[in-house]
Amino acid sequence: RPPTRRLVKMHEDLTRTYFTPNEVASHNSSQNDCWVSFLGRVYNLTELILENKGALIQPIADAAGKDISHWFDKNGDVKRHINIETGIEEYYTPMGRFLHIPPSDPSMDFNTDFDLPWWKDHETAEPKYWVGMLSKKTRMIRIVNMLTKDEHTVEVCSEDSLEQIQSKYLMHNKHAASYTWKRLPRPGVEKEMVVLDMKKTLEANAVVDESEEFEELGLDDDYFIPSLHLYYKDDLTVA
Repeated sequence: RPPTRRLVKMHEDLTRTYFTPNEVASHNSSQNDCWVSFLGRVYNLTELILENKGALIQPIADAAGKDISHWFDKNGDVKRHINIETGIEEYYTPMGRFLHIPPSDPSMDFNTDFDLPWWKDHETAEPKYWVGMLSKKTRMIRIVNMLTKDEHTVEVCSEDSLEQIQSKYLMHNKHAASYTWKRLPRPGVEKEMVVLDMKKTLEANAVVDESEEFEELGLDDDYFIPSLHLYYKDDLTVA
């Protein structure tokens, strides 16, 4: 049966939701807040851990907040190797056999009461653990509230739209949506502050990431951090 429009939209939204490595690393509790990233995706495995106890869940719990791409091959399957003692191909799990990996000894009990292994959750119609994508490039941005004069320097995903950045900024200012977001004019191109298109990324709004150029020149990444200026929409002093 083809997926419903709601499920299609769910998958589309997940592929457009990005997290920084630092955001993933902050969810590093092996007991009640376990996120991991692998092969460009981000999974919240907290529920998986809470629902499964025992030795097979421990390698996953130990990986909380980390990238585990090295567990998998380029096709997204758990790596395999030839056991030099038996000459038989088996799953390569130096961290310890984990949930949904069959034992090398076929005589051992193995619970097969699952449709897909947990690391294939993004292939299901309604993902349970997949929460988004890992950013390929993060950048720093300074957000200046022109009403209160508060400033916050935050790390964002280069793939984020301004709406997504605004949503993440709500932790600093719950009224962030009540402001008009602007950037500085480009010298020789614009004369006044430019209102940002909230549907587009920073780069698409001409807020250029120059960190690579700074690196080539031997300058620190934070040598120059672009700033966004927030103007309160009801502030009549702002034209």
